[in-house]
Amino acid sequence: MSETSRSAVVAEDHFNLRLPGDPQIAPDGRHVAFVRMRADVQTDGWASEVGVVDTASGLPSELGRGSQPRWAPDGGSLAFVTASEGRFEIRRWTPDGGASETLLQLSEPPSGLAWSPDGRRLAFVKRVPPAPADVPVPAWEALRTPQWSAPGIYSESLVRRVEGHDGDQPGGHHQIFLFTPATGELRQFTHDPFEHGGPLVDVTKLGLAGRISWAPDGRHIVMSMQRHQPQEGPLDPRTVVEADVVEFDVADGTVRRLTEFGGPVCRATVSPDGRWIAFVGYRNRQASFQTSVVHVMPRHGGEIVALPHPEALDVDQGVQWLPDSSGLLTLLIDRGAGCLARVTLAGQWTTLNRDIGGGASSGYALYAKGLSVARDGRIACLVGSRTCTDEVALLAADGRLDRVLTRESAWLEGRSVAAMEELWLPTKQAGREWQAWLLRPAHIPADAEVPLILWLHGGPYLAWGPDFAIVPQVWAARGYAVLMINPPGSLGYGEAFTDLLEPGFPGPGELQLLDCVDQVVARGGIARERVHVAGESAGGVLTSWLIGHSQRFASAAVVYGVMDWISQTLTVDRPDYFGYFRAPAPPWAEGMHAHYWQRSPLSRVAHVRTPTIVLCGEKDARTPIGQSEMYFTALKLCGVDAALVRYPDDNHSFEWHPSHWLDLIEQVDRWFRRHPARVA
Repeated sequence: MSETSRSAVVAEDHFNLRLPGDPQIAPDGRHVAFVRMRADVQTDGWASEVGVVDTASGLPSELGRGSQPRWAPDGGSLAFVTASEGRFEIRRWTPDGGASETLLQLSEPPSGLAWSPDGRRLAFVKRVPPAPADVPVPAWEALRTPQWSAPGIYSESLVRRVEGHDGDQPGGHHQIFLFTPATGELRQFTHDPFEHGGPLVDVTKLGLAGRISWAPDGRHIVMSMQRHQPQEGPLDPRTVVEADVVEFDVADGTVRRLTEFGGPVCRATVSPDGRWIAFVGYRNRQASFQTSVVHVMPRHGGEIVALPHPEALDVDQGVQWLPDSSGLLTLLIDRGAGCLARVTLAGQWTTLNRDIGGGASSGYALYAKGLSVARDGRIACLVGSRTCTDEVALLAADGRLDRVLTRESAWLEGRSVAAMEELWLPTKQAGREWQAWLLRPAHIPADAEVPLILWLHGGPYLAWGPDFAIVPQVWAARGYAVLMINPPGSLGYGEAFTDLLEPGFPGPGELQLLDCVDQVVARGGIARERVHVAGESAGGVLTSWLIGHSQRFASAAVVYGVMDWISQTLTVDRPDYFGYFRAPAPPWAEGMHAHYWQRSPLSRVAHVRTPTIVLCGEKDARTPIGQSEMYFTALKLCGVDAALVRYPDDNHSFEWHPSHWLDLIEQVDRWFRRHPARVA
């Protein structure tokens, strides 16, 4: 198809996104199963579907709505989870028969599915509700009618909400269950008052439990998890992220703690030969960010050995053992590129593939990726590029691309995609350059001046990459150049680069973004007075920070940012984390009020002159909507041209409703066109 016959990327292409994930290759290598997330135009939500591809013929099989596909050890059947109207099923599909059957029906969602080595049992995690409270019912409750308001919600839990989950977390604990398909027997395996999985085991980007790893003999289960007894008195922040490796005896349920690590232990997994346990984590020094490192330990006792990446790059938690137990595969970000890497037990690192790509819906490098390995060493993973969204791919054992198994991004063949130019922008930080990418409209000559959007990423410990991302592509199609910079804190440049954010964010160093913008404008092709800024989450923080220190921008869009660190720390979903890791101490500690306030964009609102639109979801638990409301109110009180957009029934990142991203694009575009040029 010629470039002139292609159409522009449009906002409604969100509903064309088909995003594969969780690629699972069968142990015999004959099939690869995966989960497809698809934006559903009818429901304005995301549908989760399970697909399977024959690796020899390429023939696909669609299993319908579902998630968590997991192959039995012989590769002859696939278990997966379906959900409908509050009921959940574990189903089994066989490639030879082509049909699926219900194995188990549940009232709570199962997670962490893992077959035993002999294929006879299936382990998973499920919430067990608490026993009913023995509380007398007051007499006036007999007067209640359906028209009464709901009763008050009582809680004694410090962590009541989890970002991405609606409402307060229900009581009870997530326990491990064992299911025997041949007999239908379901056994609750653990009964301890600890979280063996579920939403509460995730602390920001750390998954501290939930992965079930069977020992090859089928007699033990290994899991990383927290088993702290309830505290009395003030919070000990060390307990927030610290976890250990534990081993469960399948016969009698005996629990043995294998480590006293002193930091987060994520996704512990037993080697195929049963000799080793690997996990990802770090020794806790209570910093806002620490580089995740692969660790290996003898399963039956011995020294824990760290296998750090030679360039101090942060590794993904989803490590996979090589079939011969000689090392592990992992994913990492290296200067914007999503990479597949191998590390031996001796700590020798090799990058196998640099085309793992980023997230098309988010733009973030290595976002929502995964991999799995067959017995012959072949690898199933996701690959992406600058012109297509993720596809499921089969790699040889050495990381070379064997074949692409899916065509989830075929719709993009009819679209004109803006090219991305890689830049390295000099800064004042001891010779450091910041990596960036510049998109220009595909239909406008390179020497023609166009308006520019500085698009700032979240995290702040995330990173832009060079791969296709729909939001900047839509803006480019509407005539904007889009500049995406990875400032300090961005992953993929080593721990020293992330540590530049310490001891607080944001600070004076982030103002160098203004110099970077001027460098790009000076190259030509950008209208000097038509530069806008927008950012989401931590990028929203930076956006409000920049306009509080400079009148460089024609207009701004602050998307679910933090405006006051004191109130955010005490209303966020993880108050046990933010006041002890993102800051040196909680707000009431001596000297901390000034620390929080000086880094709060609200402290600079009297200096803002830039027309600003503020956007947030009403059910955002990470940057609660009160942050956006107070900033908008302060802007108006200070006489700044401002607008507020609230999105009902949506969370942080607007993950629940694709239409809200469409509306965000429209609202921001209208705002920027309404304020096209900087006013002196």
